[in-house]
Amino acid sequence: MLKRYTALLTLLITVTACATAQNYENMLNREIGQNEDALINKFGAPTSVKRFKNGDEIITYTHINNQVVPSPNYYFNTDFMTEDDMFAPFTYGGNAIPVGNFMGEVITEYCQTKFYLKNNIVTSWQYKGNACVAL
Repeated sequence: MLKRYTALLTLLITVTACATAQNYENMLNREIGQNEDALINKFGAPTSVKRFKNGDEIITYTHINNQVVPSPNYYFNTDFMTEDDMFAPFTYGGNAIPVGNFMGEVITEYCQTKFYLKNNIVTSWQYKGNACVAL
């Protein structure tokens, strides 16, 4: 099991190491001049669409990914100890003293990309977030 986990982690690091913000910007630049239908065919249904009175649009895509990095207490708890047993050394008067998140840390990755359309054609884009990368 550990070999499989290590191989998967190695593959994940190798693949994500090639994904960069510059590649993401290059991908977005290729959308300039495309129409709305081509944009939706490539990226799917947008998260939101804002239409202005003059017909211009802002099409927004937002992707959020929450990942849990297990805490050492959880990861090395191979005997399936209860939380009470796990924190027994840290109790005082029957009340557990918090020692961090028992299950691990939650890491939120997000990317929000906005395409600006004039006359149904992508004229510019804007993005923000810590996960706006592409291969």
